[in-house]
Formats: sequence, C-alpha cells, structure tokens
Amino acid sequence: MLYPVFNHLGTFFFVFIRIISILMAVPFFGSRIVPMPIKMGLALMLGVIIAPILGITVAIPDTLAGLIIAAAREVIMGAAIGFIVRLVFSAFEMAGQVAGMQMGYAVANVIDPHNNSQISVLSQVYNIMGILLFFSLNVHIVFISAIKESFEIVPPYGFTITKGMMHGFLGMTWEMFRIAVKLAAPITVSILITNIAMGVMSRTVPQLNVFILGFPVTIILGLIVMLFSLPFIISIISNSYIDLSHNLIDLLKMGGRGG
Repeated sequence: MLYPVFNHLGTFFFVFIRIISILMAVPFFGSRIVPMPIKMGLALMLGVIIAPILGITVAIPDTLAGLIIAAAREVIMGAAIGFIVRLVFSAFEMAGQVAGMQMGYAVANVIDPHNNSQISVLSQVYNIMGILLFFSLNVHIVFISAIKESFEIVPPYGFTITKGMMHGFLGMTWEMFRIAVKLAAPITVSILITNIAMGVMSRTVPQLNVFILGFPVTIILGLIVMLFSLPFIISIISNSYIDLSHNLIDLLKMGGRGG
C-alpha cells in the first residue's frame, strides 16, 4: 500500500502538511482532548489514501527557504479550511450564549474541553448538538471529500491569498451571525414577550415580586421553547452544513485563482 506513496513522496509531504493543519484548526479534532498521536495518525492515513489518487507529482523544493515557503502555504491553506468549519460551530456557541443569557444562565458557565474556556451551559448544549448532527448526517464524509477536492482545486504551491478570498471570509463571518440569530430567536422572542407581560403584571399587581418570580419562569419557559423548537434548530444546523460545503468550495476556487 505504501509503494505508491514512495513514488509521490513530495505530493504526500504537502498533502500531510495541509491535512494536519486542517485537523489542528477544526473544533473537535483540534481540541486538547484529542491526543496528538491520533491527529498525526489520522493525517498520515488520509495522506496515504489521497496522495496516490491525485494524479499529480510535486517535487520537494531544493532549497530550505523554498521548502519553508511551500510548507507555510499549505499550513495557511489548511488553517483557512479549518477556520471556515470553526465559524459554523462558533455560530452555535454564540446562539447558546445569547439564549442562555436571556434565560438566566449568564452566571452558570461550564468548561468547554474543546477550546479550554468557559462558555454558557446552553452554548455547550448547542455545540454538542452540532457535533452529533455533524457525524449523524455524514457531514464528516463530505468534509473528507472536500479535503480531497481541495487538492484538485488548489494543488500544492497553488494557494494565494486574494481579494475575493478575503471578501469570502467576511461573507462567511456575516453568515455566522445570521445562523446564531436564527438559532437563538425562538427562546429570545418568547422570553422578551414574557418579560413584557411580567412588567405589565408588576404595574397591575405591585405586591407581586416579579424579580423573584422571573428567574424560574424564564428558565422553564426557555427549556420548553427549546424542546418544541428542536426540529427548527436541527433544520437550521443541517442547512448550515450544506452551506458550509458550498462556501468551502467557493473559497478554495478564490484561493486557487491567484488573483
């Protein structure tokens, strides 16, 4: 199995550099809870599979400077692909942060093992839901196919940061905010209406302690709304993965034109 790899050693080297950069940048494989030997082993396995079937031969540069520049291009290319995937999961976390703040979970934070940081409880729920859907909808297979297609669109030495690529990044950042707003909208709107109603009640019945009553009401209402809006949430997350594959290919084409 390794004989074709030895015939494409230069190609395999740059394929491995790009794949390991992608795995280090994506949210789930790039976290500290995934040991480095697993990341290296997965990158080697994908490199052994992808390099011989690309049908191209890439020579390793003769000079050290040329090798460093070529490897740096592949690292930037892999980091760009991983950054696009991370944007989608950042939208899930942002939606959970906004909805959790409205529900009263602003002070209830947990440690996110993927990013080694504190996030809202609801952000962790949305994040886990996104990861489960990522694998249950076979998006990981589409993602591996996109990695293979990235070498066909942008071969080694072919990546260049272009103006169109920067505009693409800005557009995907805007898309992240749009997804977050749509995910948080059911809980945010329902709690806003509830707060208005409780404000009217406090004016009507001054003896009613709305401050004490508001915490359990908003938490229970938020959980109920989230339960009934699960099909809506799953649909948004699924559509975001479909858009992810299209945006990824478009960005690769922008980076492969060289200007």
